[in-house]
Amino acid sequence: MFVVLVNAAAASVASAALDPLATVWNSAASTPPTDRRFNPDQQISILAAAEAAAPNPAAAAAIAFATRQLGLPYVWGGNGPAKGDAGFDCSGLTMAAYASAGIDIPRTATEQYRHGPGVPLSPLRPGDLIFYGNSSFAHHVGIFVGAGVILDAPKTGTVVRLDPLAADDLFAATRPTADR
Repeated sequence: MFVVLVNAAAASVASAALDPLATVWNSAASTPPTDRRFNPDQQISILAAAEAAAPNPAAAAAIAFATRQLGLPYVWGGNGPAKGDAGFDCSGLTMAAYASAGIDIPRTATEQYRHGPGVPLSPLRPGDLIFYGNSSFAHHVGIFVGAGVILDAPKTGTVVRLDPLAADDLFAATRPTADR
């Protein structure tokens, strides 16, 4: 009997602990199905592993901040609710995530790429910034969280979410926490 009660209590605690991310995921139900690549359990597993594997507290803090933004709408030029915007664009998300960890990085993806410091695309570490485009113009940036996944604000009509690390025009990575 005691084992049954403990198992039931553990299930309730686990359900309550998972509920905030499930709520965020479900609140993004208007996102087209092709944009929902990870189910809630996968999200929780990926993000928990990313925070645990982060190379330092600053990278973990940036990942934790970005995780709390899941489900917010993509807003071109958006700097997030704390700055009066409903959501973020890609570089606004990464700038705010690192600002929450006490690290200032520039506002745009191209400026963030140039700010560096650059790191090889292999091996990437949780918290590394991933850039798409080319060295003259980075049109997108996301936060690498591990397992071939980034956390990003991808484009108009979507929300802050997890996406597969795509390779079509991936060109560079930086590590804002390299000197931390």
